[in-house]
Amino acid sequence: MELEKLKNNRISNEWKQTFNDNVDYLENLEKNLDEQHKSTNSRIDNLVLHSGGDSPNEVVDARVNHKGETFATLQGRLVEHETLTDEQISELVTNAASQKAQVEQLNKAIQQIIGGYNEPINIYVSKDGSDQTGDGTEESPFASIQAAINTIPLITVAPITIFAEDGTFLEDIVIKGLSYQSLTIRPINDISSIDPLTSDLPVKVRSIAVTACSGHTDIVGIQIVDTANAPLSPDGKRYGIMNEQSGYMGLNKCKFAENTKSMNYNAIYVGGVSKLRMYGYTTVINQDTALCVRRMAEALAGLEGSGNNIGIRCDDAIVRGTVPSTFATTATSIGGNGLIISKGQVLS
Repeated sequence: MELEKLKNNRISNEWKQTFNDNVDYLENLEKNLDEQHKSTNSRIDNLVLHSGGDSPNEVVDARVNHKGETFATLQGRLVEHETLTDEQISELVTNAASQKAQVEQLNKAIQQIIGGYNEPINIYVSKDGSDQTGDGTEESPFASIQAAINTIPLITVAPITIFAEDGTFLEDIVIKGLSYQSLTIRPINDISSIDPLTSDLPVKVRSIAVTACSGHTDIVGIQIVDTANAPLSPDGKRYGIMNEQSGYMGLNKCKFAENTKSMNYNAIYVGGVSKLRMYGYTTVINQDTALCVRRMAEALAGLEGSGNNIGIRCDDAIVRGTVPSTFATTATSIGGNGLIISKGQVLS
């Protein structure tokens, strides 16, 4: 503690001198008391440490902790201290385990948002699989294609392939809001020798919709079934495969053969800014509308088949290509500012 002397000249010199003398006296007294305190502590320590032989004085002194709390026995103090230390260590271990779990949960969440960069993502689906216990590997596949879709990260540049074993999957598959480089849904078995015009394809689903996605989607070797229970497209008709407000889609060797001529049905629907290309003998038979392209979308038609009501419906969109004369009763239908380009032309 430091005492402050008076320095203001407005106070009388005599009174100021008396006050300052008192301050000097108090400071000297404090210094002497502090030296006496140190001396007393030193004497007590000396008595405890040198009280002779097996004297219990040091043990008695050790019953007092740094807070000045006195315990009945030294054992009591040691047990109290050890118990507190154990509790603190246990708390630290618990906190560390909790932080580890939180980090693992955070890593899992990040993996769901951002996927791999180089390694391909292969996911397997089988009618004998399980959506509850499966993990999408070939040894432990999912039971549904939608379960496989649900494991895809929100953002990834790794190529993704979903391999489906032979079977009928009565699912309305929805792929929504994902950003990927490429996504392919295809049979695991080779279909190169199958002619969709004369034979069924081994993997069948009810519908597939790609909505608000960014990337290249390929649907390969899939046949559409159970059309009566299919969901509705934005124009109010049921659909088989839809690409709505998304990126580029390729249909390779797909088949639409359940008769929908008496239904309001689009076998293939493309809307918004989406683009579509059909190739590999994609086959459409006995459909109400084989291909519907709307609202600024674009499609490159490459269709096989016959017996359809409307071949190509183009509403305020662009379609490149046409259909064979036997493909549909009405080969093309144009709405609004739709444009169908039947052949290429060099402009000069």
